[in-house]
Amino acid sequence: MKFFGICCGRKNGNTELLMAEALDGVKDRIPDAECSFVNLQDAEIKSCIGCETCMKHKLKGDMEFRCIHGMNEDHFYAIEQQMRAADGIIVSAPAYNLLPPGILIRFLNKMHASGDYRAITQGVDICKVGGCFSIGGTDWTDYMENVMRMITMELVGVYDGVADAVHFDFLPGFQLVLAAPEVLARVRRLGQNVAEAALKKKETGENPEYRGDWGVCPYCHSNMIRVFEDGHVSCPQCNVEGTVSVENGKLRVTFTEDAMQKSRWAPYGQKLHMENIGKGHKRTAENAGLIRDRFSDKYREKLKSWRAKLPELEK
Repeated sequence: MKFFGICCGRKNGNTELLMAEALDGVKDRIPDAECSFVNLQDAEIKSCIGCETCMKHKLKGDMEFRCIHGMNEDHFYAIEQQMRAADGIIVSAPAYNLLPPGILIRFLNKMHASGDYRAITQGVDICKVGGCFSIGGTDWTDYMENVMRMITMELVGVYDGVADAVHFDFLPGFQLVLAAPEVLARVRRLGQNVAEAALKKKETGENPEYRGDWGVCPYCHSNMIRVFEDGHVSCPQCNVEGTVSVENGKLRVTFTEDAMQKSRWAPYGQKLHMENIGKGHKRTAENAGLIRDRFSDKYREKLKSWRAKLPELEK
């Protein structure tokens, strides 16, 4: 079996060191497992420019498309091939401004141009398995773990494939995790959990029981709720509505099974998402002449004159 890690922190730094522990955990359970990781800081990943070419191909049912940047213009497809071959994927990142580093988001954005990758992962019965961990220097990282779980979900197919997730704070120094045995042990256990999930998936076809940090939403395990003006609430990541009650002075949020089936990540939500994207592209095509004329008449020179001029960089 194959397990692939994705880091985006400093070389030889905390996230790489913890990834080594996680992969050791995989080896604890599957000694002959093939393990490797990539650090996105070492890779060139061109930014998605929002050209929508990949989405237009997808809407037509063409799953052989590739990004306009091409197969060999950056490292995206080389990494994607490693992900395709993996039974389990582990993602790690430091927290920058409550979020993972931009290079990880940039990589995630390019997944839209990954052809049939999502077709071979999405769906409860066919997803890969995975886990994630992240670290921060202080306690301003409440949002980080939710984003990490979402990224991992996107790479393995569905939230049901995420076996474990954990975040650590107060580890700002280079290689400081080496002085934190409890953190090393927890991440090794995460690797063990991902390995056990992969074995279960292979042997029974069943997805893992989630063993990560608690979250109020039973679907994505987010620890956030969105409160609307009329008082109803939802999970902001899943867009699932719930009800609130107070029991013994503690807030409780309940999500029904029927509501969970309408999560934006469930088949219902995925279908609705693609339908809405399709409607938007259809509307764009129907108004192509009007858009072209209005842009030329009103906006072309205005944008040109207002666009800030950046200095040339020294080569």
